[in-house]
Amino acid sequence: MLLSWACVLTLSLSFIGQHVTFALQDVTRDLFASENHGTVAAFGDFNSDKQTDIFIIRKRSELLIFLADLKAPYFKPKVHLTKEVFPSDFSITSVVPGDYDGDSQMDVLLTGHSKGPSQTIAFIFWGHNQTLDQSERVELNRTFDDQPLVMDFNGDMIPDIFGSAGGSSEVCYLRNREQKYEKALGSDVKMRIPHSNAFIDLNKDFTAVSIAEDAMLKPICRGTAQSAA
Repeated sequence: MLLSWACVLTLSLSFIGQHVTFALQDVTRDLFASENHGTVAAFGDFNSDKQTDIFIIRKRSELLIFLADLKAPYFKPKVHLTKEVFPSDFSITSVVPGDYDGDSQMDVLLTGHSKGPSQTIAFIFWGHNQTLDQSERVELNRTFDDQPLVMDFNGDMIPDIFGSAGGSSEVCYLRNREQKYEKALGSDVKMRIPHSNAFIDLNKDFTAVSIAEDAMLKPICRGTAQSAA
């Protein structure tokens, strides 16, 4: 009896495995056609049509935003930031879409290196009528020691930029496209590189609490009492 049940189980698993294998298919060309090259860096609804769009880095020096479409190919390149809009030696390391100025249009934060891997600089391209305003890009006034973290630090429903600059932790607010910097964790806290941090609302006050590790690998928690404006 045990042998019979074992045979039945083996045959069942074999059939299921074949069925699952046959169900998989390569749909890359259906999605991207001939544009299927680059590194997928981020996802977001860039044009507010309730469809997920894809942000792709090419050659570490260009960004393309593929907008979702109902017809094949289902993702089409619509927004292109060429290498000419960046410094000549700039290499993109991350892309973080978000509404950084609070105007209900998606902007794009790009970080990268221009003077070696120890220096991280960041650019903001403002969203405007379902594209990016390349003439009004903003370079943040800080050179970060490591990759910054995007979070809503003050609870105003607008993403802020948290990171370590010059050995001290700071947060950058960009409401109304004006850069405002504040100390975040205090002068006694030194962030480790590469950093390990996150954010979570621990006390249900709709305000992020930053959880970070200092240079001695000890967890450091900091919150803010500020409320939404």
